[in-house]
Amino acid sequence: MPAAGVRMKQHTVLFFAIFSATQLFAVDPPPLTLAQALQQFRTSSPALAAARAHYEAVQAGEVTARLRPNPFFSSANEDFSRVFDPSRLDVANAQEFTDSLNWLVERGGKRAARIASARLGTTVAGHQFGDVQRLLEFQVKVAFVTLLQAKAVLKLAQDNFADYQRTVNANQLRLQAGDISQTDFDRIKIQEASFQSDLLNAQMAAAQSRAQLAALIGLMASPDLDVTGSITPPGLHLELADLQQRALANRPDYLAAVSGVNKAEADYRLAIAGGATDVNLAPEYKRNGPDNTLGFTVQFPLRVFDRNQGEKLRTNRELTASRFTENAVRLQALADVAQAFEAYRAADASARLYTTDYLQRARDVRDRMEFSYQHGATNLLDFLDAVRSYRQTELAAIQAEAQVWLAIHQLSAATATEVAP
Repeated sequence: MPAAGVRMKQHTVLFFAIFSATQLFAVDPPPLTLAQALQQFRTSSPALAAARAHYEAVQAGEVTARLRPNPFFSSANEDFSRVFDPSRLDVANAQEFTDSLNWLVERGGKRAARIASARLGTTVAGHQFGDVQRLLEFQVKVAFVTLLQAKAVLKLAQDNFADYQRTVNANQLRLQAGDISQTDFDRIKIQEASFQSDLLNAQMAAAQSRAQLAALIGLMASPDLDVTGSITPPGLHLELADLQQRALANRPDYLAAVSGVNKAEADYRLAIAGGATDVNLAPEYKRNGPDNTLGFTVQFPLRVFDRNQGEKLRTNRELTASRFTENAVRLQALADVAQAFEAYRAADASARLYTTDYLQRARDVRDRMEFSYQHGATNLLDFLDAVRSYRQTELAAIQAEAQVWLAIHQLSAATATEVAP
C-alpha cells in the first residue's frame, strides 16, 4: 500500500477513536437553577440585548446635546475678470479679497438646557430598559416554573403508570386463577389507556416547556436543557403595605414616569431658552488692492413674530400630560401589587388544602379501595373511581403548588424585588 494511503487510513482510525471517546465521556449539561437561568437570560437573550442597544442609542444623544455650533469660514474674491487679459492682471493692487469667520453665540442657556434634557432622557430610557428586563425576567420565571411543573407531572404520570401496570399484572393472575371475570379484567386493562395518555401528554408538555424556556434565555431548543428546584413553594409572611412601598421605590416603569416629569420640565426650560435671541459674530479681513482692513459683522434676528411660542406651549402641555401619566402609573403599580397579593393568598390557601388534607385523603381512599377490591369487599367500578380521583387530586396538588410559585413571581415583578428568599 502506498505511504499516502497508509497515512490516510491512520488519520481515519484516529478520527473515529477521538469521536468515540468524545461520545463515551460526553455528559449532559447540569440542570439550571432559577438563578442560573436568569443569569443566562441576562447574557444571552436577544430581546434584552435589543432593549439595551436602544438604551445606549438614547444615551448617545448626550454627545449631540453637548456639541457647540460649528464656526464657518467664508472667502469672497473679486475682480478676477482681468485674468482673461493677463497684461492687466495685478493681484497685489487690483483684486479684492474678503475673508471672514462666522461664530454663532447661543444665548439664554440653550446648551445647558439641552444637556439637561438629554441626560434626563437617558435616565428615562434607563428606567424603561429596566422595565423591559423586569417583564422579560418574569416571563423566564413563569417558563421555569412551568417546566418544573411539567417535570413533576411527568414523574407523577410515570409513577402512576408503573403502579397501575402492577395492578393490571396482579389482576391478570387473579383472572388466571378464576377470582375475577374476563369483563372485569378488560375494564381494568382499558383504564390503563388513560395512564398511557397522561404519560404522553406529560412528555409533550415537558418538551414544549423546555423549548419555551430555551427561547427566552437565548438558547437553542434542546432535550438536554433541564432545570432543578423544588415545586413546593416556601412559606412567606407578606404585608400589602410593605409590598406597595417596595413597588413605588423600585418599579422601573414608575421611576420612568417620575423621571418623565423631570424630563418634561427640562424640555419646557429648553423651549424657554429657545426664545432667546442668538447672535452671529463674524470678524472680517479685507484686502482691496494695496489696502488691508479689519472689521466685523454682527447678525441677530429681530424676533417680532417667532419667539418660540409654539414650542413653549407644546412642552408646557407635555409637562401637564407627564404629571397625569406619573399619577396613572403610580395607581397602576399599587393595583398590580394588590392584585398579585390577593392571587398569592388565594393560591397559597388552595395549595395548603391539598398538601395538608385532600392529597392524603385521596391516597388513603385509593389504597383502601384497592385492598378491598383485591379481597372482594368492593366492586370494580368503585375501585376504578378511587384510582381516577387520586390521579386527579395529585395533578391538582401539583398545579396548586405551581400557582403559588407563579403568584410569588408575579409579586416579585409587581414590586420589582425578590419576595421569595
